[in-house]
Amino acid sequence: MKFKIITLTFLFAFACAEKTTVLVGDTPPPSRPPGLIVASDKALENGKKHLRKGNCGKAIKEFEKALEKNPNNFEALYWLGVAEGMCGYYSRAYDRFFLALRYSPDRGWQARVNATIGLTLLYMGRDDDAVVYFERARVIDPRNEIIVAYYDWDTPGKGSKKPKIKKKPKDREGFEITLRWLD
Repeated sequence: MKFKIITLTFLFAFACAEKTTVLVGDTPPPSRPPGLIVASDKALENGKKHLRKGNCGKAIKEFEKALEKNPNNFEALYWLGVAEGMCGYYSRAYDRFFLALRYSPDRGWQARVNATIGLTLLYMGRDDDAVVYFERARVIDPRNEIIVAYYDWDTPGKGSKKPKIKKKPKDREGFEITLRWLD
């Protein structure tokens, strides 16, 4: 019996020793290795260069690479949606923007993402839904370039009228407005 107690005590002591945690610093380790974050940022910049040149296919590959390296890269997610929209993949772009809206870092980006969702919905022929997102963006930033270009809303002194779409975007022109936000 004494042998069993000594053995159990011995095993218990080793089991406790294996789970000892040593705290080296005050800050927790980063969630992703810094090398992956740097690689993600590099792929993001390469994607932006391709987007500026109008190479949406190459830009998509770079933004996907950036997200693969760092799934928390908000800008890579947003610009991936823009590149997909420029290539005509509107439903995929819509899904990216909707996800980006959840992770927008500030109100300025919320306005941009809402306006871009509205723009994407215009391309998809869903004008009534586009008005909802344009209005959300307008409340945050009434000077947003997409809102100014495509959305007509009631302003004080004009009388009451229903908000409406000013015009439909042609080809890539709507998404090219977003390229002003690259820097």
